[in-house]
Amino acid sequence: MANKITYLMNNLPVLETQRLLLRSLNLNDAVDIFEYAADPQVSQYATWSAHQSINQSKQFIESVIAQYRNHQLAAWGIVCKADNKVIGTCGFTNWIATARRAEIGYALSSKYWGQGYMPEAVRLLFGFGFCLMKLNRIEAKCVIANTASARVMEKVGMQFEGILRQDLLAKGSFYDVKIYSILKQDWQTNCK
Repeated sequence: MANKITYLMNNLPVLETQRLLLRSLNLNDAVDIFEYAADPQVSQYATWSAHQSINQSKQFIESVIAQYRNHQLAAWGIVCKADNKVIGTCGFTNWIATARRAEIGYALSSKYWGQGYMPEAVRLLFGFGFCLMKLNRIEAKCVIANTASARVMEKVGMQFEGILRQDLLAKGSFYDVKIYSILKQDWQTNCK
């Protein structure tokens, strides 16, 4: 099992819906990533600050590519098929294989907010996590003020579990966060 997951993380499969592709990032995505990562609205509740230059976006991509090479969890780029551009990222973090549990994280260009793209991408993560990673539990967290992220979690069937006090240290401050989860038994799609 571990070898299969290592292979998958090194060779992320393309995941697809009618409107989206989730695929590995490459340096050709730098302009698209900079376009949304430079937006202070996008980074407002993130652990990272708005990108100040395209070189910063390239460095981010290079770090993700290194994660692919080192068989580590790494983000997929979210590609809007209609525009053929990267509009965000999503992926797994904090994977505890022995507990069959992982956390997801995501970011999306503000130009694409409110159109159902992020719930669509998160559902693809559920399929990958429950079917290929054999997870039993998928978690997600957001800063309390990030109501849009909380809405995404609720739309995809995650259950609110509570507030983790000062769980996140970001940009020099501690933040209380909401934690949500979904269990494999609650997920509505069967693995093939």
